[in-house]
Amino acid sequence: MTHAIRGRGLISSLALVSALAFVPQTRAQSTSATAADVYIQIQGPEGAVYGFNASSTGQLSAIPGSPFKLGTQIIGSNSSQFFTLGQTLIHSYGIASNGAIGSQLGQIPVLDYSGGACGGGTTGENGAVLDHTGKYIYVMLEGNFSGSVVCGAYQSYLINSDGSFTFDGDTEITSPNETGSADCCFGLPSILGNESFAYSNYMAPQNYWVLSGFRRESSGTLDYLPDFTYTAPTNTGGYNADSADASPTGNYAVLALTVPDQAYPAQLGSFTVNSEGNLTTTNTSTNMPSTKLTEFSTTFSPSGNFFVAYGTSGGTNANAKGGIEIYNFNGAAPLTLYKTLLEGTPINQVAWDSSNHMYAISTANNELYIFTVTPTSVVEDSSTSIGNPFKLVVVSQTAMCSAPTSNGVNVCSPAEGATVTSPVSINAAATVSGGVYRFSLWNGDIKLLNEDNGVMDGSVSLAPGTYKLIFDAVNSSGVHADATRDITVK
Repeated sequence: MTHAIRGRGLISSLALVSALAFVPQTRAQSTSATAADVYIQIQGPEGAVYGFNASSTGQLSAIPGSPFKLGTQIIGSNSSQFFTLGQTLIHSYGIASNGAIGSQLGQIPVLDYSGGACGGGTTGENGAVLDHTGKYIYVMLEGNFSGSVVCGAYQSYLINSDGSFTFDGDTEITSPNETGSADCCFGLPSILGNESFAYSNYMAPQNYWVLSGFRRESSGTLDYLPDFTYTAPTNTGGYNADSADASPTGNYAVLALTVPDQAYPAQLGSFTVNSEGNLTTTNTSTNMPSTKLTEFSTTFSPSGNFFVAYGTSGGTNANAKGGIEIYNFNGAAPLTLYKTLLEGTPINQVAWDSSNHMYAISTANNELYIFTVTPTSVVEDSSTSIGNPFKLVVVSQTAMCSAPTSNGVNVCSPAEGATVTSPVSINAAATVSGGVYRFSLWNGDIKLLNEDNGVMDGSVSLAPGTYKLIFDAVNSSGVHADATRDITVK
């Protein structure tokens, strides 16, 4: 999420700024297996996208056919399809096994559906984000609505296996427009790891940011929660809350909190998500950390163990121009600062792969930085010169389970009798005659994961203890295939 203290949030723009693009030169070539595919879009008339294979040691090699000329802003990928957003259309493209972006698979005109009245492209800013499963894409449209009121629409689209899209509905929010601008006020949603809730923000009168909560329905549609609440720590001046970053594991979120009319420092608070999607905290004003950054964005690592703040502006240090702050995420307990990196360097975006690599781009420095971050060390693996980078997408490469040739469930992770740490990696595939209708993971009568196909690839947060996990696949006729795993979480 992006946080702009005492000012307008930095929502992803669709405009590509014309600028001279330098050809990227990697400083080291890949020497081991690919851990992720890394895509960097540069500023320029066509927004060329440079693709790299990142090795397990954080070294880069160019993807054949790179750069790719897509012409629209890159959004993300679900490993088999790559997505971009133009002024009025979402686009999907195929991806080759080596990471090369292929021809277009499908597109859909977002302004032709409910919520399109809020505008997009030249009439208002918009952006998009994928859910954690890569099966749904959420488009945010905003624009001037009747002059004095600005509206934001959060559209939901199902991504079909052939790359086409199905509109699943939308939810809309309106707010008084005091800025006179048609593109001022709404942020992209941050989706909880179990896909149950999402959070965003919008600008109310007097430049006051208001948090919004959404419930994700079984259809995948985001539904606005009109009674959403959050309980902030007590403070003599009170707190304003900026966007909530939802955790990829567990029922937690992080909010940026500032005292009204005070630009900085912002404090970062850990919140628990209850069964209704509301946020509560046990943090206090004295134990929450303060960031040195004034305009900054934040993101979780895929494991949920680290929380990162990064930005282009420093805080009280007049010489600071940005940097990266890595925090240990401790669930409901306060965040603790782990490492500060590249202090004084403007950082525009940070992204992660699932192999502990953190990628950061700096538009001002024309650079991509790669770090390996673990609980015991942070090491810079490499850096790559690239001209005017402004958008970063990282796609982790995970070996997928093969489905059985007959009815059954193949569980690749966790292993039977394994002792593991939380979050627990889950990788399984199922076959049921007639096709898998639901594929669920259970701990007793508690459902941990649920898929609508025969592939399960994710993670679950479990407290220390012993568990009998049940993998259950069923077809539309009620025929089941099951497997179990007894594990210990330490």
